[in-house]
Amino acid sequence: MTKKSRKETQRERQIKQQRAQEAYRAQKESYRVQKEREAKRKPRRWPRGKILIAVCLVTLICVAYGAWQYYIQLPPTISGGTTNNPPPTGLAPNFSLKDINGTRFSLSQFNGKVIVLHFMAVGCGGQIRSINDHQLKQLKIVCNNYCGNKPVTTLTVAVASCPNSELAKIRTYYGVTWVLGNDYDDGKLDVVNAYKAYSIEDGTIILIDKAFNVAQAYTDVITVDTLSSKINQLLRA
Repeated sequence: MTKKSRKETQRERQIKQQRAQEAYRAQKESYRVQKEREAKRKPRRWPRGKILIAVCLVTLICVAYGAWQYYIQLPPTISGGTTNNPPPTGLAPNFSLKDINGTRFSLSQFNGKVIVLHFMAVGCGGQIRSINDHQLKQLKIVCNNYCGNKPVTTLTVAVASCPNSELAKIRTYYGVTWVLGNDYDDGKLDVVNAYKAYSIEDGTIILIDKAFNVAQAYTDVITVDTLSSKINQLLRA
C-alpha cells in the first residue's frame, strides 16, 4: 500500500473541512426556513404592554359612550327659577296646548271644575324620575275616584325635548286616562314659564279651584289621601 504524501493528506483534510462547513450552512439555512414557516402559520402576538394599553382604551371608550348615553337620556330640568314663600294667589295662568293625540285644549275650558295640574319631565327614551313614577300612580287612583264622577279634571304637562320620549308608552303603562300634552312640542316652555312664580319643579302638582284660582302647589311627593282631602275641600267651597 502506497503511503500518502503530505500534500494529499492536507488536501483531504481541507475537503473534509469544506464539506463540514457546507453541511453546517445547509443545516442553518434549513433551520431558518423552518422558523419562517412556523412564524407564518402562527398568529402574530402583541407584546403584553400593547395588549394592556389596547384593553384600557377600549374600556375607556365604552365607559365614555355609556356615560354619554346615560346623560342624554336623562329627563330635562323643570325649574320655576324663583322661590316665593308663600306663592302668589289669584287666577291661574291660562295656556293652550296640544295633547299627544294632536287635539288642542286650553286650561280655561275646564273653568268651573277643580283642576289637578301635574308637571313631568321626560327623557329621550321615556325615562322619568322616581317622583313622577309615584305621582302618576297617585293621580291614577285619584282620577279613578273623581274623573267623570265629580267636577274634577286632571292634566299632565310633560316637558319632553326629544322626539322619541315615548309619551304614548308612558300613558299606556300608567293607565293615564286624562289629558297628557308636551309643553316643548313647539320648542318653547310656555306653560312652565307661566307657572314660574309657583316655584314648580319636576313632579309638582298644582290644584286650581272652581273659580280658576291657584289653591295649592305641591312640589314634593303626595299621597292619595292628602290630594283627595284637598280636592274635597275645594269641591265644597
